[in-house]
Amino acid sequence: MEHALRRSMLLIRGQPGKSDHLQDILFDTAIKYTHTGFRVLFFTQKPLERVSSSIREQFSDLFKMITFVYVETLDAALKRLLDLQRWTNCIPGLIIVESFDLLATSNPNDKQNKQDFQRVLFLATLADTVRTISVNQKGTCNSIVSLNNGTLTTVPFEMYYREHNVLDMDHIKESSDILSIMMENEHSIESNLA
Repeated sequence: MEHALRRSMLLIRGQPGKSDHLQDILFDTAIKYTHTGFRVLFFTQKPLERVSSSIREQFSDLFKMITFVYVETLDAALKRLLDLQRWTNCIPGLIIVESFDLLATSNPNDKQNKQDFQRVLFLATLADTVRTISVNQKGTCNSIVSLNNGTLTTVPFEMYYREHNVLDMDHIKESSDILSIMMENEHSIESNLA
């Protein structure tokens, strides 16, 4: 199960100046993912303001399949993940955590070691939540986490993400780039479990 879990988790490294562009791509990924019939849980710090009302009206049924969770701290995000493990309906097939590196610790005076511990705890809880949801729905739950390049160098991401699943924003032009990797990984998971 460990290999299947690591295949279902993507990490996207971006650049600070391109965070709005990455948010747009992640939102488009969420919209297109809902076509599979699965729900999306989208962790973000700020509401998406650039979506026109005509697009909202055109895709209103798909918007209902996306739950936005607005969090600013790691503690708040962690609590929501733990709550998610107890959900019995509206279970997502995709969890997106946008701008992971910008989630602050509850106490800004925390030392780097404590901040790193909280971030690793969050990633471990995310992995456990993805695994729990996958078992409950007898299918693959996926996750996407984005962060800025060069940040959080002391967090051992390799524990949670295979090298193939760490993508640079420079190689992502649109949501189909992300979705195609997710499809490849899901096919690989199904092949190994069969």
